[in-house]
Amino acid sequence: MSSAHEKVAGIRDRQITGLAMAVHDLKGHLAVISGQTKLLLAGKLGAVSPPQVRALADVVSCCTMLETQIAALLANGSYAPVRCEPVLATADLRKCLIRVYTSLQPDFHERSLRLDIDLGKIPMVFRFDTHLVTMVVMNLLENARRFTPSGGSVSISLEPHFWERRGANLHANFERRRRKQEDSPNAAKVVIADTGCGIASEFHQEIFEEFVSTPADGSQASSGLGLAIARNIVQAHGGRIWVESAVGKGSRFCFVLPWVASNAASAGAPLNRLVRSVARKHAVGEIEGALCGD
Repeated sequence: MSSAHEKVAGIRDRQITGLAMAVHDLKGHLAVISGQTKLLLAGKLGAVSPPQVRALADVVSCCTMLETQIAALLANGSYAPVRCEPVLATADLRKCLIRVYTSLQPDFHERSLRLDIDLGKIPMVFRFDTHLVTMVVMNLLENARRFTPSGGSVSISLEPHFWERRGANLHANFERRRRKQEDSPNAAKVVIADTGCGIASEFHQEIFEEFVSTPADGSQASSGLGLAIARNIVQAHGGRIWVESAVGKGSRFCFVLPWVASNAASAGAPLNRLVRSVARKHAVGEIEGALCGD
């Protein structure tokens, strides 16, 4: 048994070392991309048009997000006690979603997919972490793009929402509760809908767990981490995320963010606990093989 544990430890160490080396290498390449983009944005390599300025600004913003994630990965790889907490600041969620839509629309068009957006007319200005929420939306849109066939469509929608938490009185007068929902929204609801292959009901909870992929993922390269990260980010804001889907009928991924920060958002959440387990669970088959072999 001691020999088996030594093998497991060896596998774990190799995976952690490999992950750290790969991530560190990515950090160097990303620095070059970010630096050259900033030179272009500053006009030091020639004049740039307003549309080009906006596109380059999106690249710089994405680089900043990636740099933050890479720093957290490297810290967790060395077992530093890092907690990735939302940095709450007053911002307009509508503008955040427009930026994501603008940056991804060309890619959807290239893949013969229609990307629609409906943000309503009500301003959605409240405290949230724009970088983390952008990450959630981009993860959901990437999934929708991967599993929607050419000729299909994906949509982004935003609306005010009344979110009645589980602790509420479920036996309250139905009509009173209905009026309250219509008149007193307390959250923003974002929906990413697609006309893709859909997800069987038995997987609706599991897909938000770390390293879980549905059978539909078989032909797609998937880490099984995107939805788990999205869930943790939304929960760190005191919100909720879920999916409405059926096989062959597309999917609707929904999440709500409260307009008033809850204790969960104020205290933060250990989002990058996922990262620490990546190296171990990524080799779970190899580890189980080592144990069974002895």
